[in-house]
Amino acid sequence: MPEMLWLELMNGETGALEIDAEQKTARMNGQPCHLTPQEFLLLARLIEEKNKIVSRTELLQSAWGYASPGDTRTVDVHIQRLRKKLGVSCIETVFRAGYRLQCREE
Repeated sequence: MPEMLWLELMNGETGALEIDAEQKTARMNGQPCHLTPQEFLLLARLIEEKNKIVSRTELLQSAWGYASPGDTRTVDVHIQRLRKKLGVSCIETVFRAGYRLQCREE
């Protein structure tokens, strides 16, 4: 069964993100997001840690399985693509720390 999250958007509005972990699909405000498997893994990790900062290193380890930090620009580029596909700004960049998915608890 899909999980519904209410996201705090950067413009102060709220968006509905629906995630189906079994089918590995996502819908934002009812519209399909067409995520790549890697983008879905990143989003799933951010959802697991919603409202908490997730470092680039943690994202590399969980989404790519890298044991060492490596090139964190890979994460930055994939986050940028994920933001574009979601069509809303709900993934906050936390300077020198990582990323945070802003969710409102229901």
